[in-house]
Amino acid sequence: MSACYNAEKETMGTTMNQTTTYLIALDLDGTSVRYEPQLEMDPDIIRFLDSVRHAGVVWVMNSDRYTDTMADIARRLSPEHMPEALLSCQRFIHILNGDGMYEPLHAWNNEQMRLHADLWHKLQPKFGEWQENILRDFTVLDCVVNDLVFAFMAPPEQTPQLRQRLQEYVKDFPDAQVSGNHDWSFILHAAFSKGRVLKRYAEHIGVPAERIIAVGDGVNDITMLDGSVTRLVGCPANASFEVIAAVKAAGGMVAEAEGPQGTLAILRKYLCNLPTLG
Repeated sequence: MSACYNAEKETMGTTMNQTTTYLIALDLDGTSVRYEPQLEMDPDIIRFLDSVRHAGVVWVMNSDRYTDTMADIARRLSPEHMPEALLSCQRFIHILNGDGMYEPLHAWNNEQMRLHADLWHKLQPKFGEWQENILRDFTVLDCVVNDLVFAFMAPPEQTPQLRQRLQEYVKDFPDAQVSGNHDWSFILHAAFSKGRVLKRYAEHIGVPAERIIAVGDGVNDITMLDGSVTRLVGCPANASFEVIAAVKAAGGMVAEAEGPQGTLAILRKYLCNLPTLG
């Protein structure tokens, strides 16, 4: 096991939620899910999270997947193992209620929808031309273009060029940005990010930065892994080179193992000072 990170001395005197000691934010694809026999949380990670619940550790999903898909993954877990919230599409927050349902943080989510709608009003007239050019110039493996998404999947060797093309398309729109993970590249509002939505949720439940742990593997995770939200950051060995560089620069942990096993090693490092885990 890696050396423990001791955050106790940094949080003395900090006011926080009386029942939550740490907030863990987990990316899904490439980080904490398995795909067979179905798309679900890795059972080893869930067992570990269950082992620290008694100490007030809670966790959330922070993914670019749709909220409904994330809720389906959450509902495959037993009620006591479900995440406290779903942070979806780098913008939305849905919080678990006492009935096992996820309710939107209305004021916040409504503002994100307004920002998205304003941007899409400007961009949608150009989508047809942009999509036609991308389909002509790239080997498109999949794409989604609708009122919510402008996203394309290309072979890995074409991804940098595809993202550069998207950057060229939005260069005259300061409220737009290009993001993506290992597989997908997409356009979204410049205000949206996994770091921003995680910070807002942590504020909502009263957990300070010193008690947030974030793990991810894709470019879209960098805003929660670059040290701007928390210093307790990490990525599995399969993370993109940009993520590995950001985690190292933030003083975080790059695991030796890939995927969920790498994520598990990171969680053990940061939480090994908890009772029964030392």
